[in-house]
Amino acid sequence: MQNKFPIDPRTASLRTTSLRQQTHLAERISHINYASTNPALSYVYSLSATDTTGGQANARYTLERLARYILGNSFQLIDWIKLFNDQKKLIDAIKSFLIARAKQKAKMKNHYFSVNQPIKNLQVKPLLNALLNVAEVLRCEQSLPDSCVIEFKDRVAVFDLGCFNKTMIENGWLQPILSQDYSFELSKQSEVMLEAFSCFCIRSCVERFDWSRILYAPILQSTIQSFLSDRIDNQSSDRKKTYAPATADNLLRMLRGVAQHAWLAELISVETLERIKAIKLPRGSRQSSGRYLSYSELDHISAITLNQKNKVKALRDNAIFWLMYEAGLRRAEVINVNSFDIDMNRCQLRVVGKGNKERYVPFSRNSDLYNAMAKWLGVRLKDFNPNLPTLFCTINRYQSLTYMRLTTQTLNDLCKKLNMLGFSRVVSPHDFRHSVATNLLRSGYDLLLVSKFMGHSSITTTQRYDRRTDDDLKGVIPSR
Repeated sequence: MQNKFPIDPRTASLRTTSLRQQTHLAERISHINYASTNPALSYVYSLSATDTTGGQANARYTLERLARYILGNSFQLIDWIKLFNDQKKLIDAIKSFLIARAKQKAKMKNHYFSVNQPIKNLQVKPLLNALLNVAEVLRCEQSLPDSCVIEFKDRVAVFDLGCFNKTMIENGWLQPILSQDYSFELSKQSEVMLEAFSCFCIRSCVERFDWSRILYAPILQSTIQSFLSDRIDNQSSDRKKTYAPATADNLLRMLRGVAQHAWLAELISVETLERIKAIKLPRGSRQSSGRYLSYSELDHISAITLNQKNKVKALRDNAIFWLMYEAGLRRAEVINVNSFDIDMNRCQLRVVGKGNKERYVPFSRNSDLYNAMAKWLGVRLKDFNPNLPTLFCTINRYQSLTYMRLTTQTLNDLCKKLNMLGFSRVVSPHDFRHSVATNLLRSGYDLLLVSKFMGHSSITTTQRYDRRTDDDLKGVIPSR
């Protein structure tokens, strides 16, 4: 009998899809369900709507360090004997880890990842050296035969990340074992890479840690104080340092965010959440680390920058330095500015800053910023491609634009290079931002206006940027 009511494909709950698509969908659903029950992951993912990519990375890094402090090193939970006995799987896991690391780096830099492009700066050699060290230790303990170690050395000798076309091994593919007491003599770099690879195999500490264990006010407070104290005690320098109050404040703020998401997931009660929010750490303040740059020093920086052999790069770098100094942009804001964000006729710049907040920064037609930007735009807007709108792009050694967006690390390197080119001291990108706040305050502008110019949410932040000295107070005399 013919069905009088045929199934409407728009309302059908099942779709004819490939097994690969169904498997991928199941993995995505499992990942979402897993993240929703882990309050730390939920907190980190929630920052994507209001914070920068760097803010997400900083939150995850801080929470990862705290979780590792409690759980211990992840490489102690790996069954290394099992891995070295199946070296084909081990090599595939190493390549999958490095490609996943490259994808993460590309995401942080807002770059498109492609396996066809060369993959750089993944610290492959330190990881392979660490694994060779692990194999040697296991051989000395007679847990691994000589043949396995020799075979692994041969595989390492011909290791090539470029010839990997197989299916990626997913994060967390290996089950952890009971904690062992391995003792590996590794360099700091190799130890970091071995820990990162171990976290890829058995999932990161943030994912494995049961956060409900510490989400009680007395336990959480003692854990924070112990974590910060141990960081001080483990410093290698002879001079014992105290942690900055901002370090403790940031950690407590993140853990309050974790507790908030645990409450949303009904893992803790509202009374527990309120007690955690009531935690107070010892208060204090530090002078901002930013160093003031005067206009004469900027003139010197501009002169040595324009004296570079690569004249196109010189114009770009000079525009960047004046933009940071006279517009007070953060590193992430500089690299994310597009060509259509700057209006040279109205003399204003559109900036999207922290928390996805938009602001317009004015500048003068008679300013050094205007002159430097006009020269750079004369080069940048030639053969302009609207699909590649970044204002500051990379430049090759042939003085040709590659139209790839710069990274925050590029700005760090530009500032470090100034000292090598003859500038008297080492500066950071944030020193330029500190300096413009000081210049505006010295010029008599209201603190609230300066705060709005800088894109600060609170004037308390702007006050920390004030680099005026006691000499500026000499003229401040109360009178009737």
